Amino acid sequence: MLFIRRYLLVGILLLSTLLTGCWDRREINDIAFVIGIAVDKEEQLYRTSLQIALPGQSGASGSEGGGGGTSGDKPWFMLSNTAETLRETSLKGQKALSRQIYYAHRRTLMIGEDLAREGVAPMLDLLTRYPLNRLSAMPIVTRGPAHKVLDTDAPIEKFPSEMVRELCFLNMRTPRSLKIFIDAILAEGIDPFLPIASVVENVPKDWKNVKTNIKLDGLAIFKKDKLVGMIDKEPADALILAMGEANSPEVMIKAPRGEGHLFIKLNENNSSYDPQIKNGKVTVTIKMYAKGVLVDNESNYGDLREGELLKLTEAVQAKIKQDIDEGVRLIQTKYNADILGLGRSIHQQLPKEWDKMRERWSDVYPDVNVIVEPHIIIENVGIVNKPIGVGEEEIVHD
Repeated sequence: MLFIRRYLLVGILLLSTLLTGCWDRREINDIAFVIGIAVDKEEQLYRTSLQIALPGQSGASGSEGGGGGTSGDKPWFMLSNTAETLRETSLKGQKALSRQIYYAHRRTLMIGEDLAREGVAPMLDLLTRYPLNRLSAMPIVTRGPAHKVLDTDAPIEKFPSEMVRELCFLNMRTPRSLKIFIDAILAEGIDPFLPIASVVENVPKDWKNVKTNIKLDGLAIFKKDKLVGMIDKEPADALILAMGEANSPEVMIKAPRGEGHLFIKLNENNSSYDPQIKNGKVTVTIKMYAKGVLVDNESNYGDLREGELLKLTEAVQAKIKQDIDEGVRLIQTKYNADILGLGRSIHQQLPKEWDKMRERWSDVYPDVNVIVEPHIIIENVGIVNKPIGVGEEEIVHD
């Protein structure tokens, strides 16, 4: 019995040598958590601006500006510097901090317009090679310098970078991450795109307590890693709808008869592409399916009976088709960028035909005939049929 106990004791002592303990621990007070980053190009230099969290200032009481803190200060601060290379800006930033820079918590990446037009490949190489740079971070192109967008007040969230991230999720069901963006750069038959962020004011300038805020207002169109143009919000929303990625969009239409407008919310939407090639002519049919509800009737149109609902459905489908057609015209003729992935649909469904046109897709793409077929079902018109505040004699019927 004593012999067994001795062997057991020796075994326990040997196993204890395998325990690592906390020899490589890092205290939270020794780490600078980067929650957002802005990258700009200023003439021949790169500017990197880091938004670093201040955990001690993240209290809820006495907050003001940028989420606030117990002393009324922002719970973050900006560290910005320039250098000839992106890596050098990071090294310079570390020399100005008493804490070790830690990038794993960064979830947004602002890219200045000038840098995006020049090309983002050097930046992507740096961000993908180092494991702490998560590929789940969301890249966003900014109108003008990126550091100005990152340094807004954005008082509704603790950090401006977090507000941008939430806006991306409100705008698309599957927001663009670094991984999706890089995949689009390297893939065949599709061009990359990113959302655009800009600085706005929360109230008119002559009001008191004016603060700067952030909004998403379009799509940045890329050819490979270079920005080639920016699309405004309305055609951009239509293209997102054509992708089947819109997050409960609302469509405003003119009343089929009478005066005023109606708003239809599309709670469910998806799309599919059907490519066909005949006599060397490429045609891609975009079939879009959606279920909607009437959320506002600011017109004097109808009692919304069965016949009038059909007219309303036709008007919604015509409006969606018109908007998507306009968006497709822009990306085909003005930018020659296939952000919808029409080429990829040919690659996947007609691989032999794709092999014939792969090398000359940029020349073929502008002449592709794109047919948009919206299929909309209006499921609900609310708890009232007649427009509120409009007398029976004023209502226009079909």
